[in-house]
Amino acid sequence: MRRSLRRLSRPLPALLAVSALALAVRLYDLGHRVAHQDESRVADWILQYMAMGTWEYRPIIHGPFLPHANGVLFDLLGPSDFVMRLLPALAGALLPLAALLYRTRLRDDETIALGLLLAANPILLYYSRFMRNDLMLAAVMFAAVGCFVRAWDTKRLRWLPVAAFLFALGFTMKENALLYPVAWLGALVLVADARVVTGDRGWAGRAVAGARRVYGWVLALVDVLVGGPRDPDHGLTAHVRGGLRAALRNPVVRYVPLALFLVAEALLVVVLFYAPKPDLWTALSGGRPLIPVLREATLGVWFEFLGTWGGAEMHAHSVVQFLGLLIELTIFGAPSLLPLAIVGFVYDRYTDASPRDIVSFCAYWGFASIFGYAAITDIMAGWTAIHAVVPLAVPAAVALAALYRMGRTAFATDRPSLAAGVVAALALSAAMTGGVAAGASFTYDQSTENPLVQYAQPGGDMKPVLDDIREASQSNDGVDVLFYGDKFHNPTGSHEFTINDWDVPGDTGGAYPGWFERLPLPWYLDQYGSNVTSVQSVSGFPDSPPPVVITLDRDSDDIEERLDGYARYTFPRYLTSGHGDLAIYVREE
Repeated sequence: MRRSLRRLSRPLPALLAVSALALAVRLYDLGHRVAHQDESRVADWILQYMAMGTWEYRPIIHGPFLPHANGVLFDLLGPSDFVMRLLPALAGALLPLAALLYRTRLRDDETIALGLLLAANPILLYYSRFMRNDLMLAAVMFAAVGCFVRAWDTKRLRWLPVAAFLFALGFTMKENALLYPVAWLGALVLVADARVVTGDRGWAGRAVAGARRVYGWVLALVDVLVGGPRDPDHGLTAHVRGGLRAALRNPVVRYVPLALFLVAEALLVVVLFYAPKPDLWTALSGGRPLIPVLREATLGVWFEFLGTWGGAEMHAHSVVQFLGLLIELTIFGAPSLLPLAIVGFVYDRYTDASPRDIVSFCAYWGFASIFGYAAITDIMAGWTAIHAVVPLAVPAAVALAALYRMGRTAFATDRPSLAAGVVAALALSAAMTGGVAAGASFTYDQSTENPLVQYAQPGGDMKPVLDDIREASQSNDGVDVLFYGDKFHNPTGSHEFTINDWDVPGDTGGAYPGWFERLPLPWYLDQYGSNVTSVQSVSGFPDSPPPVVITLDRDSDDIEERLDGYARYTFPRYLTSGHGDLAIYVREE
């Protein structure tokens, strides 16, 4: 027993156990919640990509990672709510293992505490059970920083290609990956400034010295180019040779080939994901020029991104209001982590001889993200807080581990009052985190009482009715589902997507009329292979309706008397008023 406990006190076995438990919690009943409007929109688009055999970047649904990766999973496992959320669940379960990358800068108990916080935080748990890019983006960026730290501390350069790959992968997930280098640079400046002020220059001093060496070498090179000494002992050849020797001795220049390789690796990842398909495969096989495809995957993507997300209308909100909302969300979704992060930052900064760079860096990164996302985000939702919570877990882990050590010392030195206080604090922290996590992700995962639930989440337990629709679609001949009403009507009668107008500003992504209003139902109906039609008015309503009729609750009185023998179910389309409830009629037989 003692041997097992000693093993679990070491970071690797402890975090493997944490990650396994995190995976079990994330996979439990993963497909229970009916798809959020955004989940169903992107998931159904993926089905359309698969059906058409083509893909192009559309900024409004963010990066190409999920369309490509989930397209493979849908092909292998079949489309379902469980499968579409599988990748975020895996990312959330593996995230605690990223704490191991930081163990050269953290104590063993701090490393384990970091993994526990990343596994149990309510925001991270909720959005690792949600098909969205934010959790995965935060995970790969956190791991990328960890790989760089690992390479720096161990002098093992093999970690750098891993860091470059993860960094580039983040850019294939969501466009706000651009904010990460900005936050990192700002945090580095603050850490360097603190080192200069305290006189403990460390890496900051070495960076300045390296910059001075590069500057001196550049001056020497300029001197050669514009004409330097010409005497026999110091001719041009000797001057150039001396300059090259100095350059090769300079570590910055010595690592230029490695830097070029890392840039090429990252660019390759981005191009492979962003290039239009199947154009890229056709170009690689020689069927069309490659350069235009590469241009579309780089410059074309950049201009499309600016055209959608660079406009002022995407950021026309009150920064103060959004900041208040984001702080409220973070307080609710990180009831223990946020106060622990503040305490851990202060504790590490003022109790030791000098603050640790990684703790200060992650604290600055996390706190700056709260203010930064309040300024640039187009919509305030719980997923925004992910990008602050993940880095703030590092200073929070420092505080949690310090509290644990304080408790052990109190027990060892027979100070019952202090020991009881520490146990109470740890128990309160665990209870707050566990209670909010369980409620947010399982008990109230479709409730307006849950701040983490974004307003476009449909309400109610729709899954049994969806099962009836699937059964009806499989057993019925002819039309399976009829949509009634102006909002749901498709006058073209075609339920095919097209790709011709995807580059037109304000386009509907090739979707047929009424598709957006019907969400999340098209995602399910396309899975079931349902035969769908629609009518706009009572005059067009058939005398013998199909097994399933769907309309808005406010329009249901028009057709109620024609649906004798049908069971009626109502569900909120959105968890905010004004959008109308959904009324679904299913033939009782």
